[in-house]
Amino acid sequence: MQYYKLRLMRKRTIAICALLGLVISGVALFFVLNMTNPSDGGPAIILLVLLLIYCLTYGIIVLLTMVLWYIYHLIAPKHQTTTSDEKLRRSMRKMLAVCGILSATPILIISLNSIGRMNFVDIVLIIATEGLAIFYIVRKF
Repeated sequence: MQYYKLRLMRKRTIAICALLGLVISGVALFFVLNMTNPSDGGPAIILLVLLLIYCLTYGIIVLLTMVLWYIYHLIAPKHQTTTSDEKLRRSMRKMLAVCGILSATPILIISLNSIGRMNFVDIVLIIATEGLAIFYIVRKF
């Protein structure tokens, strides 16, 4: 019973932190875009906007992953196998790392679009780079 509470607490903490980060970065992005013009604000404002977009997409992807994980475990048949605390920690780290890699995709697309270099080959290169990064993280952890 103690293990179940620990596991539930970790997932709940991750979901709450992702939701708070999503709300805070969304509100901050709204105010930054309404109060300043990123192209006139200089590199600091552009970096802030890109950081807030990254935090926003990271929160969205983590929340979607947690919801899909929860739905999967509702539908999937229950197995009576117990996983170790270290194995659970590794799987959560892997999931958060993959979410971090996926949330960098909009930043890459925005940066390519801002320099006027958005064609099919570049999109394929972004997808290939993201795929290789995810493969590396899955194999490493």
